[in-house]
Amino acid sequence: MMSRFLSLAALAVLGGLLFWGGDALLMLIGGGWQPPYWIIAKSVTLPALCGFTFRLLVRRFAPGQRITSWAVAMALGIWLSGPAYFLLFLTTAGGHPLSAGEALFHLLLFPLSTPLVALFNGSFGGLLLTTVLLALFATGWLGTGRRP
Repeated sequence: MMSRFLSLAALAVLGGLLFWGGDALLMLIGGGWQPPYWIIAKSVTLPALCGFTFRLLVRRFAPGQRITSWAVAMALGIWLSGPAYFLLFLTTAGGHPLSAGEALFHLLLFPLSTPLVALFNGSFGGLLLTTVLLALFATGWLGTGRRP
């Protein structure tokens, strides 16, 4: 039971690191690009990165098993880490420091603040596509795992 919890927690952390780390990397690489180009790059690259990694992990560690909880854990990690990415981005970009109450507000209301963070930095399309892709992986319709 504990090992299952730890593996799901690791998938959640991996999902957050892949999505928001990929977003930060694209911001670093495409800093001089026009906004439509890096928004399109984020909308294609981030779902592809997360989907490819998820499929690779399933093929390696859980062939033929039910992977619904894996997909949910990865998507939840992406959604939970959105406000933390915003707080990190805000402090490194030289924005005004948030009070502890404001930071807690962002972290607790992640279903609202994560889409706002994605809208703010241009990765909203990538967030939606990644969430839909992981939901499709969870159902087994894309050929990963067994159908629930």
